[in-house]
Amino acid sequence: MAEPVGVGLIGCGAIGTSVVEAFTRGEVPGARLRAVYDRDRKRAEAVASLLQPPVTVAPDVTTLLQTEGLHLVVEAASQQAVHEYGAHVLGAGCDLLILSVGALLEPPGSQLPELAAQSGRRLYIPSGGIVGIDGLKAAAYRGEVETVILTTRKHPSVLAPEALMERLHLHPSDIREPMLVYEGPACEAVRHFPANINVAATLSLAGIGPERTLVRIIADPRLTINVHEIYVRGSFGEISITVSNHTHPQNPRTSLLAVLSVLATLREICHAGIHLGT
Repeated sequence: MAEPVGVGLIGCGAIGTSVVEAFTRGEVPGARLRAVYDRDRKRAEAVASLLQPPVTVAPDVTTLLQTEGLHLVVEAASQQAVHEYGAHVLGAGCDLLILSVGALLEPPGSQLPELAAQSGRRLYIPSGGIVGIDGLKAAAYRGEVETVILTTRKHPSVLAPEALMERLHLHPSDIREPMLVYEGPACEAVRHFPANINVAATLSLAGIGPERTLVRIIADPRLTINVHEIYVRGSFGEISITVSNHTHPQNPRTSLLAVLSVLATLREICHAGIHLGT
C-alpha cells in the first residue's frame, strides 16, 4: 500500500477548519493531516482537536516543516503568509497548495513558480469560486485570447471596508444600491481586495496575465450570494460563464465552492486515477 501523502496546514480560519473537517470525515483518501499552524495558537489547537488523536500544533512554520512525513502544505491564511512562507515550504522539499493566489502576482510570491521548478516541487492552485479554468487555458494555449473580463458582485459588508474607505470614502453600510467600486487590471484588484478577489489572480494566470485581465467589482446590497461573471473572447470564439455561489457559513468573503475546490484538488493530488481538467 502506498504511503499516504503527509499534509501540513497553514491557517486555521474558516477554510482551514473546513479542510480539517473533511479529514475527520475521511473525504481525502490517500492523505493524512500531520500538523497545523496558525498565528492564533488557540484557534490552531481547536482545529487540531477535531481529529482524534489530535494532530501536532506547530509553534511556527519552521517547526511545521520539520514534521516527519510531510509532503504537501496547504496555505489557507493570507497573501502575506504566501510571501513569508512560500519559499521556505518549497525549500523544505514540500509541494504547496495556495489559496491566496493573489500573492503570486507580485514579488516575492511571483518568484515561487521558478523556485518550484528549480527545486523539483509543485505549486497547486484550486479553481476557487469560479469554473471554466480548463477552457480558458485551452483557449490561451497559442496566445489567441484577446479579452478576459471578470465581473464580481458581492454584498458591501463582505468587501474589504478599508479598501472601500480608501477608494470611495464610504463605509459598506453607506452603499444602498449596486455600485461599481473597482475597475482595472487583476494585479491591482488583488492588491486592493486581497481577501475577496483571488479568483482574478487565478483567471489571469490561466489566461492573458494580470495586466490584461480586466476586473470589475460591484458592491450590491441586494445580494446574499457571491456572483462571478466571466467573459473570454479570442480567435477560438467566446466563453461566457456566470457562477452564483453560496457563501461559506463562517466566512462570507469566501464562496463555499472555493472550499470544495480545495478538497477536490487535494483528492486529485492524493488519488491515482483519472484526472479531469480544472
